[in-house]
Amino acid sequence: MAADARLFALSLKRLILGGFYILVILILCINADENWDKDDDPISTVEVSAVLGKSASLPCDIEPATRGDGVYMVLWFRGNSSKPIYSIDVRGRSFNRALNWSDEMVRPRARFVTVSQPAALILEAIALHDEGIYRCRVDFRKSPTRNFQVNLTVINPPSEIMMYVSLERGYIDTVVGPYQVGKEFGISCEVRGGKPPPIITWFVNGVEVNGRIKENNQNIIVSVLTVPQLRREHLNTTYKCRATNTKLVPPLEKSVVLEVYLKPLSVTIMSKPSILISEDTYNLTCEVTGSHPRAKVTWLEGNVEFESGRTINNGNTSVVYSTLEFSPRPEDHGKQLKCRGENPKLNNTSLEDLIHLNVVFPPKVQLEIGNPLNAQNIKEEDDVYFECKVRANPEYHRITWKHNEITLVQNASAGIVMSSQNLVLQKINRENGGNYTCLASNDRGETSSTVVPLRVQFAPVCKTKEVTIIGASIDESVKIRCEVEADPNEVDFVWEFNNSGENFELAPAKFDGNNGTTSEFVYTPMSERDYGALTCWGRNAIGKQKTPCVYQVIPAVKPSPLNNCTIKASVNQSIETLEIECTPGYDGGLRQDFRLEAYEAHTNIIRANVSSIIPEAPIFRIPVADLLPATHFYLIVYAKNAKGRSDVSHLEDIMLRDSGKQTDSGVSVVPLVLLLIGCLMALGITVLSVMLMMYRRRGTTSPVHVEPYMKQPIISPPDSRNNSMLDVTHGDHTYFVEYTLKQVGDYALNQPDIIQSPQDHEKVKREPQLFLPVRPDTLFAPYDIQKQSLQTNKCSLNPFSTKSWEPISFKTDRNLMKEIIIANSIPGPESCV
Repeated sequence: MAADARLFALSLKRLILGGFYILVILILCINADENWDKDDDPISTVEVSAVLGKSASLPCDIEPATRGDGVYMVLWFRGNSSKPIYSIDVRGRSFNRALNWSDEMVRPRARFVTVSQPAALILEAIALHDEGIYRCRVDFRKSPTRNFQVNLTVINPPSEIMMYVSLERGYIDTVVGPYQVGKEFGISCEVRGGKPPPIITWFVNGVEVNGRIKENNQNIIVSVLTVPQLRREHLNTTYKCRATNTKLVPPLEKSVVLEVYLKPLSVTIMSKPSILISEDTYNLTCEVTGSHPRAKVTWLEGNVEFESGRTINNGNTSVVYSTLEFSPRPEDHGKQLKCRGENPKLNNTSLEDLIHLNVVFPPKVQLEIGNPLNAQNIKEEDDVYFECKVRANPEYHRITWKHNEITLVQNASAGIVMSSQNLVLQKINRENGGNYTCLASNDRGETSSTVVPLRVQFAPVCKTKEVTIIGASIDESVKIRCEVEADPNEVDFVWEFNNSGENFELAPAKFDGNNGTTSEFVYTPMSERDYGALTCWGRNAIGKQKTPCVYQVIPAVKPSPLNNCTIKASVNQSIETLEIECTPGYDGGLRQDFRLEAYEAHTNIIRANVSSIIPEAPIFRIPVADLLPATHFYLIVYAKNAKGRSDVSHLEDIMLRDSGKQTDSGVSVVPLVLLLIGCLMALGITVLSVMLMMYRRRGTTSPVHVEPYMKQPIISPPDSRNNSMLDVTHGDHTYFVEYTLKQVGDYALNQPDIIQSPQDHEKVKREPQLFLPVRPDTLFAPYDIQKQSLQTNKCSLNPFSTKSWEPISFKTDRNLMKEIIIANSIPGPESCV
């Protein structure tokens, strides 16, 4: 209870004290109002401006006039009101502990600041209703009361500023335009709000200019700036509009940039070469100035965009450089190359500069067959002409014609006529067919045209002009191929048979039809009278073959053995070799090939198998290294043709004996003299031996071979077994080669019974025409000797025995040749027809 009593007493005490303070303040306010009314001294007024929403500082000087005096109380009043809106009570306490009081109107926004000189009442968040007269009363302890008056003006800055083109109502953000030079330009600045009314100022590129007020009402002010005629220098001009009604806050501003489209002032190709070399690379630079926006540069060939090069553009917005990198072609010669600069935003503003292209190049050549001619219907005996079209800079000075890469010359007698750019071929034949080109020359070089083929259609002709010898036995079927050249190549064939007594066409069923330019015929001789000449004729759309293809069918057997074989040593490209040379026998009427096989004597293992190094003659070469390490071996040689292989000839007992290698480096003079004398004696003996052998073999069919590179002469009679020896060197060894020639069988018995074997050891080449190789009266001598028991005096098998001999050509007397063959080949009286 005692605590509650004390709390109640304390609360009552505070209530009484608060009421006392209020009563005192009211009394003071009444007295102050009475004293204010009674004071006749004028009160100075301080003008204070504040921006709407900001703070206002109302000054009040509270410094006492005399030393030792102090502030007793400070009161703030609004207008003529006697009730204060703010008070500071300093009585009985220090200033920093003074009692502050404010009414509800300014309570959250008011505070008194004494640290500034003079002290001031600060009002935050100024509103428009805060504008008016404020009074400040200061009571001192000793000095008289002091009064101050403040006129607060609330400023409302402009709220919005906008710019637009005078003739248009579209508002501008940052850029105005674009406009063209020469046009009138007007821009308006509209300012909204502001108290007091704002002042509008214009600036052009930072320089103040005068505008014209077009509209002015309570909330909107419009100012207009006009440019009568735009010029190039107005490009990128900055126009600024500024609106302000106080210095307490920054002014309201808006700037725009004027965009002006400008056409190019100049277009220039900076370098114009007088001569351009074809296929070289050049850079042409074109300069375009004065355009805005950036100029578009185009390179033109005539009025068409030039697309043969690569363009590189650089520069800035006012000067543009366009570089054309290109390689002129011959087709560009004489053309105009233009550089065009234009404003892409403006019409009809382009400017151009041009260069005439003088391109030097080697001739450009085109070859054509004369227009009236049908290239697919040219045949023999026609006249043909070509036209060589040439384009060159500088002009050509020579034209050359070629046929199958062979240069043609003027030859009127041969039907070749040249005039200017034309080639005339009169009465052509199939040899005139082929590829034609023309070449033109100037100072830049020589150029060939593309190949123009000339097709000359012709009747069939034999692919092989010579008579073809076909060897066949009785009852043997041989396939004969007839090949012709013809254009068109659709050929019909006719086969004929000719002998001494008859000439008739073969039935189509007997040959294998047609295959373009080839026909195959299977022929089987049934008796000796079926040997003769087969002829093949072809016909195509142009005509019939003038001269037939001839195939002489003769009796054929396998070839005769090789004979007269010799061995010698030779050096071929630093390789020591054994060379074996033989004499060929009768070829059996057919082409024959020659083979050599080398076998090791003890094991019969083959060491070498070679063909003749010359197809027409049996000459063989065996490297010594292929025979080693064998030292004892034998060789066999033989010939073969389509009828089979001949009997073999053996070279036996061939021995490679190592003579060792001398390594003694010290040689005295006496052994050298003895060696020299021995060499001279050996040389003399060798010469005498050679002469003796040549004398002994002069009447035989086996020649003596003396080769300039042989180590010693070789004598190899075919009818005896004589030993021979030579030496060869391989590496660090020297070998002595010994062999014995063994002839197989009786040579005369192995000869065919139709044509005598050649006796000469030299190579025999079959002539293109069928000539008799020996005298006609001895052509079939071996065969006639065996048949004499069957012959009578009534019929002679040698009708030429009484005539002087001369070669008989099958081409000139085909039937006569057939009669000779039949008369000497058929036994008995029935051959005498």
